Amino acid sequence: MLAGGLGTRLKERFGDLPKGLAPLGGRPFLERQLEWLREAGLTDVVMCAGHGAEKLRQALGGGEALGLAIRWSVEPEPLGTGGALRLAARFLEGPALVVNGDTLPECDPWELERDRWEHGALGALALFEVADARARGRVECEAGGRIDRFVEKDMGWRGSAWVNGGLYAFDPALWRSLPEGPCSLEREVLPPLAAAGMLRGFRSPGSFFDIGTPEEWERAERRFGT
Repeated sequence: MLAGGLGTRLKERFGDLPKGLAPLGGRPFLERQLEWLREAGLTDVVMCAGHGAEKLRQALGGGEALGLAIRWSVEPEPLGTGGALRLAARFLEGPALVVNGDTLPECDPWELERDRWEHGALGALALFEVADARARGRVECEAGGRIDRFVEKDMGWRGSAWVNGGLYAFDPALWRSLPEGPCSLEREVLPPLAAAGMLRGFRSPGSFFDIGTPEEWERAERRFGT
């Protein structure tokens, strides 16, 4: 789980509280994420932490209270999402699911891994359709599901589109594609893999929620705060 973000855009609302501990319906966001994983039958979690790591560890510990086993991979300095995954490689064996620490997708993560495995892909991304995609990067796929390219935010775009929901299924070989040092999974690693035909997009029928901005946090709070 990638939970090392600074949460800069939420600082006005939550101060120095790590983004993963932002309350959603009165409970820390990461608790809701971890319960979602447990309900799907996933109980072994590697928490990639950076900013606020000690506060996160104090809140979640080893995961016993949530019925999980959490191991901690803490960045000595900001490494970006790709660098954080490379650092966590020592904890991993076999295929892995990766989820952004500010995203809660409403889907079955096993369906994503099944799709990746059945097609022999290096990775698969859970895609979700949003009605207004102007403020989000789009993911364009060919008819069979192979990802053609990633398109940056385009305020001139009109209409719906499929976007990255922050949930990934990866073959162990993905870690050999991660460069040393800080890097971004989304900007530096995934686009060339897509260009090489190694990634699939799995179009999920559900919704997803993120808390990366105050507006998106409010949307999630409306969903989970009632």
